[in-house]
Amino acid sequence: MRIRIPRPRQFGSTLRDLARRSPDEAEEYLDAHQDAWEELAEHDPHDAADILEALDEEGAADLLQGLGEGQAGEVLDEMRPEAAADVLEEIATADAAQLLANMEPDQAADVVAALDPTIRTQILAELSEPTAAEIEALLVHAADTAGGMMTTDVAAVPVDMVIGDAMEVLRALHDELGSNLLYVYAVDTLDRLVGVVSFRDLVFADPTGTVRDAIEPSLVTVRPEADREEVADLIQRYRLIAVPVVESDGRLVGMVKFSEAIEAIQTEAGEDIAVMVGAGEEETVFTPIRTSVRRRLPWILFNLVIGLVIAGVISRFESTLTTYAVLAAYMPTIALLAGNSGAQSLAVIIRAIAIGDLPAGRARRAIRREVIVGAVDGTVVSVIGAVVAALTVGLYQGSTGSVVAPGEIAAIVFVAIWVAFIVAGLVGSAIPVILRKAGQDPALASNIFLTMVTDIVSFSAFLITATLLLG
Repeated sequence: MRIRIPRPRQFGSTLRDLARRSPDEAEEYLDAHQDAWEELAEHDPHDAADILEALDEEGAADLLQGLGEGQAGEVLDEMRPEAAADVLEEIATADAAQLLANMEPDQAADVVAALDPTIRTQILAELSEPTAAEIEALLVHAADTAGGMMTTDVAAVPVDMVIGDAMEVLRALHDELGSNLLYVYAVDTLDRLVGVVSFRDLVFADPTGTVRDAIEPSLVTVRPEADREEVADLIQRYRLIAVPVVESDGRLVGMVKFSEAIEAIQTEAGEDIAVMVGAGEEETVFTPIRTSVRRRLPWILFNLVIGLVIAGVISRFESTLTTYAVLAAYMPTIALLAGNSGAQSLAVIIRAIAIGDLPAGRARRAIRREVIVGAVDGTVVSVIGAVVAALTVGLYQGSTGSVVAPGEIAAIVFVAIWVAFIVAGLVGSAIPVILRKAGQDPALASNIFLTMVTDIVSFSAFLITATLLLG
């Protein structure tokens, strides 16, 4: 095939777009232009990673093995762990182990965790003992903790070392640390963290002084078990490039970089969206089908139960609906409006909890605020809905059933919407608060619970009002 080669900066994005649009064509082109592929991997490993993720596992594995080990390691670093694991599973165990050895330790640990357990054991056995031990030490920590996010490649020097000597040590570590040379951490003889200094400040410090003279002893640190939300909050609050991770005895074990915190925030947001609708918290497009079904099916069955409950509520008003069939035309609209209003309150509260803006002491005030907003919105929408219902009721009156007067349908719609909006504001704001108080994820299937309540309340308010006014 022929492909027009754009300017170098556009080359990676052009191939990435081609791979997403037509994976076979992109693979064919890269197979025929190995030099271009190697140059892309060297200068734009992120684009190279996106291209591999768009291809099938076998094709991606072939392209990856065509790169040098260092280049391949950088590309794997940029891939999503699940995608990288799928590719490595297509490569011989010894070769896969060599590629993992060229990755950042924290990224390698994430990929190893996503491997099939049998293949994981085989690959770890092929790694050198120090590398395997480093990865296994990171695997001990949950992925959503500081320990699971941290890298162990940190610049640490003795606190009493002469600055000139420390600079020589850091120069020797430059190739190994690369982008991790953000801060220089000062430790004592027991590897306990004493202070920190930026690499820039160390360069301009008096070379005859000691590291202790240049450090900032007041530190922001986290423990390995700290939740990723806490880590991200600290990095954002104190405008840090990285935050050190220390054990309970003060021993430095790693650091979490700003980029990892951003990724954690994105992951947390994605998980919140998933759990709101009952999908698996850690489910992705790479999750095995059986696992996805097992996680989703209970909530779908719960939805079935909700539907039966709602059907039961409606059946209680069978005589009203039989006599005034036109009412059935307006019922879905009330539920739709209430569900939308409740979802807005739900989103506001979950976001506030996620970014730490809603301490327990302010929960009642926040719920009261959402109820007031719901009442105001409900009043406006009720008036508009009542007018529209009065003007359109004639269009929906059939040849069977008793006629509902415009004033009657307007009153029914007004009351139903107003009640439903108030309840939607209350429930939408209260569900995340209640779940948090119970020690659960505030987003846990919250949208499902909200839908259940708003549907039941909407239909009940509408049909009760209709029964009282028309009966």
